[in-house]
Amino acid sequence: MLRMIPGLQLAALLLWIATPYVTAAPQRVVSTSPAITEILFALGLGDHVVGVSSFCRYPEAALKLPKIGGFAEPNVEYILQLRPDLVIVQKNPIRLTERLQAAKLTVAEVSPDSMEGVHRSIRQIAAAAGVAGKGEELSASLRRKLEKIQAKTAALGKPKTVFIIGRTVGTLDGLFAAGGGSYLAELIDVAGGVNVFRDSGAAYPKVTAEELMARNPEVVIDMGDSTHTGVITEEHRVAVVKLWSKFAMLRAVKDKRVYAVADDRLVVAGPRMVEAALVLARILHPEVAW
Repeated sequence: MLRMIPGLQLAALLLWIATPYVTAAPQRVVSTSPAITEILFALGLGDHVVGVSSFCRYPEAALKLPKIGGFAEPNVEYILQLRPDLVIVQKNPIRLTERLQAAKLTVAEVSPDSMEGVHRSIRQIAAAAGVAGKGEELSASLRRKLEKIQAKTAALGKPKTVFIIGRTVGTLDGLFAAGGGSYLAELIDVAGGVNVFRDSGAAYPKVTAEELMARNPEVVIDMGDSTHTGVITEEHRVAVVKLWSKFAMLRAVKDKRVYAVADDRLVVAGPRMVEAALVLARILHPEVAW
């Protein structure tokens, strides 16, 4: 049969058969979490993002994009209306990936829940979006910058630190802290501190005042009652310091090293983790020029 096809047509047919099938890079991407959104924009893919979660606040361009709902309650019907050719999902217990795949959508699932998880997610997202090289470059750049910070703090003292991520507003009840294996614990380590709850089996354990007193941190970083992230007002800072004064025997209180923070970079595990490490390094080592 092939002998009946003219020479040029035969050559074209053989070339087509021999050429690997290449899937076009996705042009319409939906993100379901702040970390994913930040990774997409850091990779230079912001122009392809057509929908983000309700909690995506960075970069500023993300604020103007259609919102598909929260991490735990995304609106699948609305996601379908956005006609994405790629949806990137942060691994979660609500089986969102399976629900979206059942709706015939192409889905990539990532887990940016640790520093290594961020690097892995960057590479996965870049590959899924057809820019694998950019993913490798971004990951390598972040590693170099983090290693530089850690090298600078290596020769410094390691203040015992507690990072409070939750508590009852206006009180020191219901305390939750960054524990061992958490993203924040990793940041504290890079920034040159020692997490006093590093031996906790839970990533973010509930802790008692007695446990806190026993571990006697030299630095308290308090993000516990921040209802939104942004610039800490002087009024808020003073209120937080005053609140902790009830623990007068705590080393951090005696040394006036209680710090109120409200910063997305500290809680969104993504490409701004270098900035997050610097935020903590400036708190833990104010004597160093950063």
